[in-house]
Amino acid sequence: MLRYEGLEVYRVDLTLRAPVGTSAGTHLERPVALVRVLSDAGDGWGECGALAGGTAVDPSLDGVWPTLVDVVPARLGRAAASRGGEVPPAGVVAHLFDTTAPNRLAAAAVEMAVLDLELRAAGRSLADYLGIGAAAPPDRAPPDGVPAGAMVGIPADRSVDTLLAAVEGWVTRGFGRVRVKVAPGWDVVPMTAIRQAFPDLRLQADGNGAYRVGDADRLAALDALDLGCLEQPLPHADLPGHAALADRLDTPIGLDESLTTVRAVTDAVKYGACEVACLKPARLGGLLAARRAVDRCREAGVSAFVGGLFETGLARTANAVLSGVPGMDLPGDLSDPADYLVANPAPYPGAAGGRVVLPGVPGVGSTPDLLTLSQLGATVERFGRDG
Repeated sequence: MLRYEGLEVYRVDLTLRAPVGTSAGTHLERPVALVRVLSDAGDGWGECGALAGGTAVDPSLDGVWPTLVDVVPARLGRAAASRGGEVPPAGVVAHLFDTTAPNRLAAAAVEMAVLDLELRAAGRSLADYLGIGAAAPPDRAPPDGVPAGAMVGIPADRSVDTLLAAVEGWVTRGFGRVRVKVAPGWDVVPMTAIRQAFPDLRLQADGNGAYRVGDADRLAALDALDLGCLEQPLPHADLPGHAALADRLDTPIGLDESLTTVRAVTDAVKYGACEVACLKPARLGGLLAARRAVDRCREAGVSAFVGGLFETGLARTANAVLSGVPGMDLPGDLSDPADYLVANPAPYPGAAGGRVVLPGVPGVGSTPDLLTLSQLGATVERFGRDG
């Protein structure tokens, strides 16, 4: 039995190494919330995926913060009390919250922390928990790691030369897949330039919902480029439009923002709106929900990969492990946080040669460094033990 002793919620404001442009705006900073669940047998850490700015799908970290500090402590405390003081199992954490966006993002962080605690107490790694590793069946992650993909934003100067230099940097480092942000007026020309420069590169375009069904003829020009997918071209709620584009274009249609729950994944696949799935555990409500979503995709023959939210090494390590499960058959967004964060408070295995070797240590595989958090000016809300 793991006896519940309290909760800590940290906030640290991190800086991106360079602005990242998308059709929906430019990312300039990365505030991060970390959750630490305390028990008599040790602690577990989780990370919230909310970004600095909110979208139609995901609230900002400021929008999730009240849930993290007002709702989470009370619900976790009540759940522990109903179990005689025991930490509620990771598998039931999601049931403590509804499926609204702030609750999903908060639940994902708490679930990760509880799962981290359980695995550390049991001496098991997340890879072992998910059945991944050198001793796993051959369709699981190989011992030399999982393939890593990279992401390139829209250059601030809208220069094709700047874009090509960024892509070349990833290719030189061994990354076999590059996901490129596109927008109306910044799509066919830059993507064609990349394809001409790197004819063998696995290439994806990501529209972040900036297009409409009426743009189908323009988007059809991308068919000549042999893209892995055109990701989220239309707004998140437009499943019929995505299904129509899937019929119209040769390029596979991928979804990202539309996939907010396991049910949403199931529906998108059922209606022919999703041929490639970008799965983000934080948005789906946690690692366990993401695992179920992978199964849905696998059963339907839909390719899937882990999407990134500029995580610290904590959540990105968990995402790397998730990339090794059957059904995650495309490289995920697994570049090193050191590539986009000026400072990273949690270690990451790295992506040498375009692959990430999965950690075999107990727990999720990464623990935030308290000294680094302090040096970065992190603040903390305490509930229980020392609170």
